[in-house]
Amino acid sequence: MKELDLVLTGGKIVLPDSVIDASVGIADGKIVFISANGWVPKAREVVDLAGKVVFPGFIDTHVHFRDPGLTYKEDFTTGSRAAAAGGITTVVDMPNNKPVINKTEHFVAKRDDAAKKSIVDFALYAGATDLDEIPGMLGAGAIGVKIFMVADPKSGYPHDPALFTGNDGMLYDTLRTAKREGTYCAVHPTNQEIFAHESKKKWDAGTTTPDDFVEAYFGENCVSDHTAMATLIEMSRASGTHVHILHLRSETGVKIIQHAKDEGLNLTMEVNPKYFLHTAEDMKRMGPLCTPYGLPDSVRANIKKEVERGTVDVLGSDHAPHSRQELEPGWKDAWSIPFGNPQLDHYVSALLTCVNEGTFSLRTLARTLAENPAKLIGVFPKKGAIRIGSDADFTIVDLAARGTFDDKNLGTKVQWSPYTGRAYTGRPVMTIVRGNVVMRDGTVTGQPGGGQFVNGQELRKEK
Repeated sequence: MKELDLVLTGGKIVLPDSVIDASVGIADGKIVFISANGWVPKAREVVDLAGKVVFPGFIDTHVHFRDPGLTYKEDFTTGSRAAAAGGITTVVDMPNNKPVINKTEHFVAKRDDAAKKSIVDFALYAGATDLDEIPGMLGAGAIGVKIFMVADPKSGYPHDPALFTGNDGMLYDTLRTAKREGTYCAVHPTNQEIFAHESKKKWDAGTTTPDDFVEAYFGENCVSDHTAMATLIEMSRASGTHVHILHLRSETGVKIIQHAKDEGLNLTMEVNPKYFLHTAEDMKRMGPLCTPYGLPDSVRANIKKEVERGTVDVLGSDHAPHSRQELEPGWKDAWSIPFGNPQLDHYVSALLTCVNEGTFSLRTLARTLAENPAKLIGVFPKKGAIRIGSDADFTIVDLAARGTFDDKNLGTKVQWSPYTGRAYTGRPVMTIVRGNVVMRDGTVTGQPGGGQFVNGQELRKEK
């Protein structure tokens, strides 16, 4: 065997059905051997990972990098730097930019610019509101179509009215277009009429705190989510479209979708870890910096059980950076600000803390952060697996590492984290993308432009 580029030895490798002691060899960006016999052939670099755990590279299928148009919050270099720092090897970015990505020319410009900036591999969604443009964006490599069933009634961002599907007829036509083009739709489910109606009642009463916003946005018992999901389920049943439903935040919602999956519908679901990682006390303490998370402990516990049980397909961060300054007015009027918070630097470490607490298994993280995300976007087993011939993408963690999250040396441009002050046990210590070490011991070593575009059109042709 010729000299290899890199050998990882001494660590525990997370495979689909086991965790084994093994070494892994890498050449030309691919995995070329996996040995449980301690074999270490000649290589340009050998990394001793004794005491560490090697996962297939984590894929975050839900990030908002604000590039183009809102780059004072984040751009593709800073966002991908945060991803590398947090153990993420591939990201999928959403289309709510300025301009919104609902035209082919805007998609191509974003794709080409991101290719110059990204440190990790990346894919892009097409926006959904111009049916005639969807085929062109897919042809230019969009991984799928993102649908917003929501528009912010006052702030206009991050749920830009320009990306709002508007009515059920438009929604159904979009699903059918995606089906015809051989792709899937990722959908933010909200009953806009309930949201707008409840919002107006709060405004008229002069009650506009973060808690009031959550009450209007979710509705009682998450009725806004659940009625939107019911619509999506029936439209998927009729059209046969693969619908990937985002932002699950109730046990009932998870069970609604699972019941439809059991009937044979082509559905998948995503939970954002922040819904079960951020507590009601966090919401009370941080207000607009933690809106609209902070679910009751019983709800959070039930969602975590569904994740561990295998019901939930994907964990996606919904990394949504905004500056502290633009969020602070939300204490008085939560509708006047954008909402969301940065996640990429710290959320994987927060999940590893859950592993150490016994909430999740190593296999659960591999399934929800690597294998299933890769299957969703159509790159499995090229990515999302530790197999001979797969891309040499790895997230390497030290489960014994302890510390306290802080705002020092963050990758994200907004330079704050909602996890600051919280203790952790377990953190990523190395991020490898196609054999290239892009983060080592907390220092991002990858360079802008080193990430490759994951071309959805090429993947669809391979099917």
